[in-house]
Amino acid sequence: MKKILSAITLFITLSACEKALDIELPSIESKLVINSYMITDEYWDAQSQFLLVSNSIEGMGTLDDFIYTDSIPVISYANAVVHEINNENNMIISEYPLDFSHNCYCYTNPSFTPKPNTTYQLNVNVDTYPTITSTETMPSKPIYSIIDFELKTNIDESSEGELCQFNIKLKDIPNQKNYYKLKIMMINTSSSKAKACTYKVDDPAFLIPINRYSSSNTYYKGKNGYFSDELFEGEEKSLFVEVEKPEGIYDHFYIEVTSYSENLYEFNLTRKEQNRDSNNFIFNSEAIFIDSNIEGGYGIFGGRARSRRAYIPTFYPTSGLIEY
Repeated sequence: MKKILSAITLFITLSACEKALDIELPSIESKLVINSYMITDEYWDAQSQFLLVSNSIEGMGTLDDFIYTDSIPVISYANAVVHEINNENNMIISEYPLDFSHNCYCYTNPSFTPKPNTTYQLNVNVDTYPTITSTETMPSKPIYSIIDFELKTNIDESSEGELCQFNIKLKDIPNQKNYYKLKIMMINTSSSKAKACTYKVDDPAFLIPINRYSSSNTYYKGKNGYFSDELFEGEEKSLFVEVEKPEGIYDHFYIEVTSYSENLYEFNLTRKEQNRDSNNFIFNSEAIFIDSNIEGGYGIFGGRARSRRAYIPTFYPTSGLIEY
């Protein structure tokens, strides 16, 4: 408490000083900011896969320093293309130009479907800005099975409580770093309602920095838990999961395991840390540098691959959990 009072007193004292100081701040060149996400074996739908292009501004800049398209801070006149690259000789195999769409204020190409274990290079050019490039290798879909599945309650009842429990048996790809995320989603098709479930996993694989605010000493409890293969590299991993049902009436739910590229995982990790520290009180946080794989600019060109198993009451008795 004394430290907090001292900090507040110092802040007020400094704020009360009347003498103006002329501080010459260095000018920072504006660069392109890229946010682009790809999903293995899924076409660019301008919702889960897209490219956003904007410009960076100085720390003391104003909103007027952004470039706008229809009052949205995005650039609509970039020349953007994705190349499929041969890893052996770095030659271009295929080219996928990206066109700007006012429906999403993003760049997309519906005919482009990223392939697993394939390397892609993004090139974006905007007049007066440094050209940016970025390279990403797409992960393959996670290989796993759901066993010992036990439903605890009817999903068409509005009350909340225990939903189900099951084991995930995951086959990890050897000789590479692998990053995963687990999510369970409840769906009501008639109302287009979707809600994430809270679940608990008692396993050290989930006790990693990106989950630290949702973990105790021995288990993770949350809605979007990441885990890595650091403790089971190249082996088959079994995870026991207990799931809670959110309030509401639903007609089915699905279990989703997603594989992340290292670039996208590190970007998400540093971005979550930045979001958590952004509202801290004065003198109580450190600067967070967002991990980026954009050469000549900022942002992310990242890849992931997802696989789902769905519980649908009309199918489950005969077909079990089905591919979704």
